[in-house]
Amino acid sequence: MNQIAIGDASAWVILDGQSVAAPYRRAAPFFTFGSGDLSQEQLEISLAGTPAQITAALATLQKVALRALAYARGEYAFPQYLRFQQVASGAYFYAMLLSVDLAENPTGYRDHQKGSLLVTLHYTRPNYFDGPQTELPLTGRAGSNVTGGILIKNHTDTDPTDGSTLLIIAADALTDLPAPLRIELLNTQVGGTGWNRLLFGAYHHPTHTSENPFFCHATDMSGGTQYANAGAINGYYRTFTFTSSTYASFMTYPIPSSEIDDLDGRAYRPILNLFNSHAYSDLHMRIRLLFGSYVLYVGDGVYCPSNYDYVLFPPVRLPPNQLLREVDPQYVTVELQGLREGGALASISSDQLQLFPVENALIFDQFITVSPADKLIYDAHQNLSNIRYGGSTEAVSHIRSGGPMLLYPGENTRLFFNLYNTANRLYIDHTAQIRAYYRPRIRVL
Repeated sequence: MNQIAIGDASAWVILDGQSVAAPYRRAAPFFTFGSGDLSQEQLEISLAGTPAQITAALATLQKVALRALAYARGEYAFPQYLRFQQVASGAYFYAMLLSVDLAENPTGYRDHQKGSLLVTLHYTRPNYFDGPQTELPLTGRAGSNVTGGILIKNHTDTDPTDGSTLLIIAADALTDLPAPLRIELLNTQVGGTGWNRLLFGAYHHPTHTSENPFFCHATDMSGGTQYANAGAINGYYRTFTFTSSTYASFMTYPIPSSEIDDLDGRAYRPILNLFNSHAYSDLHMRIRLLFGSYVLYVGDGVYCPSNYDYVLFPPVRLPPNQLLREVDPQYVTVELQGLREGGALASISSDQLQLFPVENALIFDQFITVSPADKLIYDAHQNLSNIRYGGSTEAVSHIRSGGPMLLYPGENTRLFFNLYNTANRLYIDHTAQIRAYYRPRIRVL
């Protein structure tokens, strides 16, 4: 081991190896190995110097222990780490300290005054080590293998310039274990509204790299009446009408057999985007999955308030149920049903049904609007997120649910972003700039 240090980015204390200074002399880690989420270990630290130097070193180590405890309570800004460097000029790997206790050997009270001391740092850490932060090349409608920031548009359709997803190629993320992502999303909208809700998801697959299975446009739907409109996603929307106080079908989308296998039996949240607002106070919808005339799955009903121009359905697995995967899965039809409690006429207009991946996903609900030039930063390594206002100051401004967001070894990753404005609408011309980073994660140094 070339170097062992302890602390955080504000103050690293070198305990062993290159650049070690008195009174720190040597440090020996005693790693444990297993398949659990946490490891309980110890680090023996040899101190040699004047009694005053040793006293100062003990105070520093105890400060690290107190900072780890304060970070867990939300009272200190940075996690505390053990930092390891295997070879000179090599990468650093970090073990986050979840709890720390400092103990000395039984004769320490005598050795201290003689200029030497052996202390043991008992700690608990996650069962992995995170490597250095590395930027990931991103591929989208605005370019391929882009670093430094790539633009997205707040919807995806057949126009080659309209895309709200980005691809990370498996070969660009070299990691032994699922690795933490860092996402920086800069609001680049000019002359438009800010946003106050972000849905962020990721889809992982060893070979699939296409956007195809995730977006159903009005031209793919069955039912209702189709209209052309340049303001709609993909240039078209459909209007559906029904009159019923019990659930009645108003739209179907047969997922093509060539695409159902790519959905891989994972969980997705169907999201119906409304082209026009409705004015009903008693509207409900639900999802059913069909195989021909057979019903495979019936989702829970959701209330559709008039002040939301999108409908979030409960997650569903596609294709549903467990399959042997010995042959290709059968096609599945997604059916939308609606009702009004009073049984009156309902008229709904929609331009897209999206299948949003939720097995690896986050929702950010803002209580302060994210305006142009503001940047959301999410860091799974530290399990923290915040908004940087105007690029210079940051504040707590959202409630985050879900996560953590990870990259999986050997799999391509497609990132999904849905931005909703203060009017609870997907403003389709909204733009943002995305940068992505990861830290390779290993179990054995």
